[in-house]
Amino acid sequence: MKTSCVFFFLGFVIIMALSSDASPQSFDFGQCCFKFFHGKIPPQHVNKVEKTNSHCPQQGFIVTTPKFPNLCVREDPRERN
Repeated sequence: MKTSCVFFFLGFVIIMALSSDASPQSFDFGQCCFKFFHGKIPPQHVNKVEKTNSHCPQQGFIVTTPKFPNLCVREDPRERN
């Protein structure tokens, strides 16, 4: 009798775990930069600029050009007006 109660309880716990909406929070590092381009990009070649996710270890921008779809760059504080 005790064995069947244990199996019933374990089965109930497994069913509850599988049907639960709780899942560990994951983060996609696809919008993060780990290596940065240090050259200049002519403004006429820039198609799109996106800021990296705030959870990324290093902040920067992802620049899309016709030739390079994902260039990671940092803002150069010397060029601010």
